[in-house]
Amino acid sequence: MIEKYLKEEVKSLKPYVPHDYDYKYKMDANESPFNIEPEIMQSIVSRLLATDINRYPDTNSMKLRKSISEFIKVDYKNIVVGNGSDEMIHVLLNTFVGQDEVVVSHEPTFSMYGINTKVLGGRYMEIPTDEEFDIEIDKLIAVSNDFGAKVIILCNPNNPTGNLIPKDDILKVLDSTDSIVVVDEAYIEFGGESVVDMLSKYDRLIVLRTFSKAFGAAGIRTGYLLSSDEIVEKIAAVKPPYNLNSVSQIIASELMKNSDVIMENIKIIKAERDWLNAEMLKLSNIKVYKTGANFIMFKVKDAKAVFDRLLEDGIMIRYFSGGVLENHLRVSVGTREENEAFLKVLKEVI
Repeated sequence: MIEKYLKEEVKSLKPYVPHDYDYKYKMDANESPFNIEPEIMQSIVSRLLATDINRYPDTNSMKLRKSISEFIKVDYKNIVVGNGSDEMIHVLLNTFVGQDEVVVSHEPTFSMYGINTKVLGGRYMEIPTDEEFDIEIDKLIAVSNDFGAKVIILCNPNNPTGNLIPKDDILKVLDSTDSIVVVDEAYIEFGGESVVDMLSKYDRLIVLRTFSKAFGAAGIRTGYLLSSDEIVEKIAAVKPPYNLNSVSQIIASELMKNSDVIMENIKIIKAERDWLNAEMLKLSNIKVYKTGANFIMFKVKDAKAVFDRLLEDGIMIRYFSGGVLENHLRVSVGTREENEAFLKVLKEVI
């Protein structure tokens, strides 16, 4: 009945509905296996008890931005925070992309780049990667220039494949195009080389970060954007006021203050990833892809059968169907107990 009222760009979209499976081990969403430490939680609770929840949150998220600034060594004036990277992606595209304007990225990658571009009326162009899911950077540059791309989005490390984009390739894109270049560094704490140090050189560069992965706080939906003075000013003007709630601001700032604890957890996750990756490479009838993230992508003959068998044992991983990811699966790195449980069933089923 409402079909005639919908924007053309929205008519084909379906809501994201997570599967309601029973599981013992959740290894499907690239979350950290470590919850917030009790000592940090106590500090969070103390601050929450002293917070006037009846008042709107700080619309500028000043304490959080200054905490991020101290951690990442970027002036707080060059930081915008929001409800996860998702809101930052939407706001930045809403700032720069108009009707029929082009956004270029690579395939496969995070789906929200394309969804947001299309909803805004832009044209989203995906450059196919090679058989190892590496980006053909010269092709991406050529297409961007040929079609006058307004924005180029690079995910490094890439979700869902785990591939790393060499820093020199990212700088080549910046030097060879006239586009806004967005580098999504949601997983950068696990591998790869950041371009945050290039922000002062390139005023067209935007870097995205999140608290959902390495910082173990997916539940607070908090992310941030780093860029030049001019870009931050315009994005701050487009984002909704009071966009990030008081609870998320407090939790995220406390995590930043205790980043040494987070860094230790990251070391454990990286060690577990390397161990799990090495064990998976010993198996036959499976293709395991290189990764610089906190997950491992692999391909089997019948991914649905492997997924179902793992689920029978209470192990939830990510199953992909169709397109370039046909018969591919992705497992998030967990604790040693979780990783061993996954590996045991995987060996049995393949």
